[in-house]
Amino acid sequence: MRPGAANGPSQLPSRPGGAASRPGAGDVGNFLGVAEGAAAGGALANRPSQRPAGGDRGSLGDRRPAERPQDRANWSERSQNRNDSWQQRVDNRGESWNKWQDNTQQRRDNFQQNRESRWDNLQRGREDRQNWRDQNREDWQQHRNDMWDYRYDRADEVWDNARDYYDDCFDDHWWGGFGYIGYHPVNPWWWWAPVTWAAATSFVYATAPAPVYVDYGTTVVYESETVYVDNKPVPAEKYDEPIVNLAVNAEQPPPPIPPEEGQPAEWMPLGVFALAQEKKGDPVMFFQISVNRQGLISGGYESVITGDKKTIAGQVDKATQNVAWRVGDNSKTIFTTTLANLTQDASTVAIHFDDERVQTWLLVRMPEPPAAGEAAKPPEINRKPPPVTPIPLPAQ
Repeated sequence: MRPGAANGPSQLPSRPGGAASRPGAGDVGNFLGVAEGAAAGGALANRPSQRPAGGDRGSLGDRRPAERPQDRANWSERSQNRNDSWQQRVDNRGESWNKWQDNTQQRRDNFQQNRESRWDNLQRGREDRQNWRDQNREDWQQHRNDMWDYRYDRADEVWDNARDYYDDCFDDHWWGGFGYIGYHPVNPWWWWAPVTWAAATSFVYATAPAPVYVDYGTTVVYESETVYVDNKPVPAEKYDEPIVNLAVNAEQPPPPIPPEEGQPAEWMPLGVFALAQEKKGDPVMFFQISVNRQGLISGGYESVITGDKKTIAGQVDKATQNVAWRVGDNSKTIFTTTLANLTQDASTVAIHFDDERVQTWLLVRMPEPPAAGEAAKPPEINRKPPPVTPIPLPAQ
């Protein structure tokens, strides 16, 4: 049988598939060469912490590197021939994160102390969802607000774990392994830049549509063989297949390379995102996601547990704004969300495992290293929930 709603907001049930081979409710199986996400009870939970002594984080495992990039053995190679602007950004990032940590410490402590009770309340609300599907009801709206309060506190926690320890992912040096030659003198972190909805749509669309924000677990809900889209039942297979095929059928595009001076851009970076489970756990997988004018998705993936680095491939469905991508040639694990979601600091993403199960995880945008010549300031997460928008159904 499929898992039901009792599995909670982060455990969306399966798509149609063979029950005999389906993993159990608490097992994600082999996820891109990694067992279940860190601190989720899988194999990673038994790995020793990589953080230096003194970095106690309560019940969470901690698997970020023991050293910041500038303290690692390859720093001399990475910093070779860099200009003063690059060094200023390196210096600014640490100061910015220290200010952010001071400003948010109490909120993060409160979240970790109250995590279990808050999550249990959200689970109970999830189980009662059948009684209040109507999005106009106040209890539905309150549940959604509570869910987003929790997600933004999780995003704080993800930021606290990652900080500047992964700023060497997806910079110009990182992309050297995928065909980018040399350093980017103007912006080595070009791939990290966030994007607004207006900028993204002006790049991809001739005429900008209204944004579509998918909120898995509230506006798009999986139950047994049915997906409820704005409270309208749709067969799960009918809803999922055209979205998943955006990634399955996508040819691998070239890496997103910055334009040469005076030339039009072929790619627009949407930013760098940490992938994290909703309830708890360290961010151990990171994406750089970019889009071109035709709606093709390119970018990179890195597992900070295995060190695996790959490019990603996918597409935007311009009619529905659905976005789907895969890692390398792995068409068994597909990530889906919407273009509007990718303009947010935190958003939900549905992960489709081997045509058999769908789970909701979080994508948390990582801040771009501060610009040179500007005073370091703490990064900020926009904690306003995305608006509830109509969800168009994919064409069959």
